[in-house]
Amino acid sequence: MFDKLPDLIDPIYSAQHHKRFTARVNQRKFPRLVERLVEPKHDITVDVQFYRHPVHKLVAFDMHLETVLNLRCQRSLSPFDYQVRADVTGVFVESMSLAAELPNDIEVYELPEDKLSLIELIEEEVLLCVPLSPIDENAKMAYENPPEVEAQASDELKNKENPFALLKGLQKDPN
Repeated sequence: MFDKLPDLIDPIYSAQHHKRFTARVNQRKFPRLVERLVEPKHDITVDVQFYRHPVHKLVAFDMHLETVLNLRCQRSLSPFDYQVRADVTGVFVESMSLAAELPNDIEVYELPEDKLSLIELIEEEVLLCVPLSPIDENAKMAYENPPEVEAQASDELKNKENPFALLKGLQKDPN
């Protein structure tokens, strides 16, 4: 069952008590994400579990995210739905100098002095899933020329005089 997602949590307390937060949050609650969407009409399903990492002895979390992002296709300029699923394992460190010792598959976050915003943590992970140039694989180009226009442009290029032809002649005879 989905519980209400708390705004702020204490990661140390949550790890000590093995807290788990499962929620469904509307995309409208994430202001930076809304800027990248055509329409924030879906929910983000979140499952976050805090614990103390058994090997590294740090406050850690496992997060699973699922949502559908309504993005603008850069090929057709039409909106399309982009499915996102992400699994993240992260640890909190007191200083980023401790991050060098950790494996690359673990995300590292600096431990906040007080409380942590789960909304901001979730938003960061979803933003990392947004492609830089979203393209719907089924879309056609928005401004594709018809074949007859392409053929006409090709003929014009063949018949056009080369502007460097005079220079080529000078190259053979320097005087």
